[in-house]
Amino acid sequence: MADYVVEILLEEMPPADIDTILNDLNSFMNKALDEARIDHGEIKSFSTSRRFGFIIYDLQKKQNDAILEKKGPSEKVAYKDGKPTKALEGFLKANDAKEDEIEVRDSNGGRYIYLKKAQKGRFSKEVMMDLLPNVLSAFQFVKPMRWGNGEHSYTRPVHSILSLMDDEVIPFEFMGRTGADLTESHRYLGKQLHIKNSSDYLRILEENMVVVSSEKRKQMIIEAINNCGYEVIEDDLLVHEIAMITEFPRPVIGQFKDEYLDLPEPVLQTVLRHHQRTFITRKSGKVSKTFLAFQDGPDSRKANVKKGYEKVINARLSDAEFYQKEDMKVSLEHFNTKLEEMTFQRELGTIADKVKRMMHLALTLSKELDFGSNEIALVKRAVTLSKSDLGTNMVYEFPELQGVVGSFYAKDEDPRVANAIRDQYIPDGLDGDVPSDTIGAIVGFADRIDTVVANFAIGEIPTGSHDPYALRKKVFALLKILNAFEWDVDLEEEISIVESLLGKKISKEDLSDFVKGRLDILLKDKFAISQDVSKAVLELWNRPLRARLSAQAIEAHRNESDFEDFIVAYTRVHNISKNHGSLDYHVELFDENEKALFKSYFEIRPKVEEALEHLNYGEAFDHLKTMKPLIDDYFNKVFVMSPREDLRLNRLGFLKSVDLLFLNFGDLSSLVKTNQKEG
Repeated sequence: MADYVVEILLEEMPPADIDTILNDLNSFMNKALDEARIDHGEIKSFSTSRRFGFIIYDLQKKQNDAILEKKGPSEKVAYKDGKPTKALEGFLKANDAKEDEIEVRDSNGGRYIYLKKAQKGRFSKEVMMDLLPNVLSAFQFVKPMRWGNGEHSYTRPVHSILSLMDDEVIPFEFMGRTGADLTESHRYLGKQLHIKNSSDYLRILEENMVVVSSEKRKQMIIEAINNCGYEVIEDDLLVHEIAMITEFPRPVIGQFKDEYLDLPEPVLQTVLRHHQRTFITRKSGKVSKTFLAFQDGPDSRKANVKKGYEKVINARLSDAEFYQKEDMKVSLEHFNTKLEEMTFQRELGTIADKVKRMMHLALTLSKELDFGSNEIALVKRAVTLSKSDLGTNMVYEFPELQGVVGSFYAKDEDPRVANAIRDQYIPDGLDGDVPSDTIGAIVGFADRIDTVVANFAIGEIPTGSHDPYALRKKVFALLKILNAFEWDVDLEEEISIVESLLGKKISKEDLSDFVKGRLDILLKDKFAISQDVSKAVLELWNRPLRARLSAQAIEAHRNESDFEDFIVAYTRVHNISKNHGSLDYHVELFDENEKALFKSYFEIRPKVEEALEHLNYGEAFDHLKTMKPLIDDYFNKVFVMSPREDLRLNRLGFLKSVDLLFLNFGDLSSLVKTNQKEG
């Protein structure tokens, strides 16, 4: 057994590529070694901003032997008059085999030649020479770079490769470099390091200020936060970010000028956290002037690093203070004049055009939801100011603060209006909180439905990883809002309104499929709906609240002993009537065996419809279940496909009406697990 370390040293990688490596490298190596028949112990992958690799512990020094089997020509082709043909001789020669190593077997209705040949295991170091270039080439990087004469393409140019199996160099080649026993220290030490044995690698690197384990770097950052003596606002994502861009993170405590504490807290957070990657501290519940930053490398640089952070942060906050003072010389609504000059998207007009569409959508929806006159007035005001801050100096400089700046500048407006300006942008996809108030929810809904439909109208439909306008996240947000506020909104009607406002048509099939995909994920991830039930209710995609309520009602009943029999009974109704295009039937044509089911349907239908009108899907489902024995009895006694056309069409029309009642729950027939013969 041996321990094998590989390190790829390269130019500084973007954090997204580091995440890709850490997510995939272990599984890539495990799969490759399994396929290569090499036993091994634990694999520990690692990455910093400028190196990545792995250590394989207890690596078997030789492949396991194997019996390889290969199918050859058919017996008819391989032999003629009992003697080998040229085809068989060629097969044997190509596989370095003899005739006594083959056998004839039945396969796929014929008899074929099979070769069974023992293969001795190669030394692992030989296998690695071929295996590793393929493994290291398997990553899907976001924006790979080319270098040299363009012959190499990777996350960033490769400088060197360390490749040591115990004390032996494995000189595999990759990206124009060859494995050796050399690496480098932290860049600020500027030393070349000679590693004599793989067991020395981690120790020597750490002695030279390189901690290759991202988890260990995270722990160093957390310990520094806990021991800094200040109340630091928790930020797991920032811990991760800093760990990804450093090799030896060391804390630096700095301060900005007291005068900037009067800036809105979101502005301070944006400058400190998002722009400078520093941790924010609090004092007496408010943001304090002290921040915690991290440098990469020796403490001897700390004083200069501190000055650098303070200089940049103070300059940024000075700019923010200036922008705020300039912006607040006029009203928030004043900036709407600039929206007429700001393009929303190519082919979709200006931001001012978008706000007009949002106003129509929001007011129409407010009336549909029976908002009172006071609430409708607030909706109108919130939409009017919803995009005003896009014209401000502050948002121009800090675009991530759109909504937040508008909310702050709207402090003299009704608080629900100010909050709506901020909350229109939440949730940002499947996760996160929904708006705190109906006003913000209406504005956010109008904004997103307009953006989604407008993009489909100009052919900007997400495909694969291509989703430049985050339409997936916007649909998730729409669905979450409708379910959180329990708004029974028909998305098809809203889509048609946007089409009319745009004067453009969309492929409703493409958009409905797109919404169904997001609804499926939402139901499974956020409401614990099982896969088959989620699929069954997707036909209700245009009424997302009803799709969820239907799914929950089905889930509440599905463990009952008679559930599957009930679904089977309904499926007989559905399958026999699904292709019938008419709901027409005449009671006078029913015989005695048909009247019992009709009587049940006649009594139950208004009860089901009333329950559904009040969104009580559980009660409606209970009513439908009472029809099960009558459906069974109907099919036992009635021959639906009668040779008499009038009786056949009458029965199909009636069963189609019954089916239509069940379809309020989606496609329940997709839940059936046993095949039944229809009557």
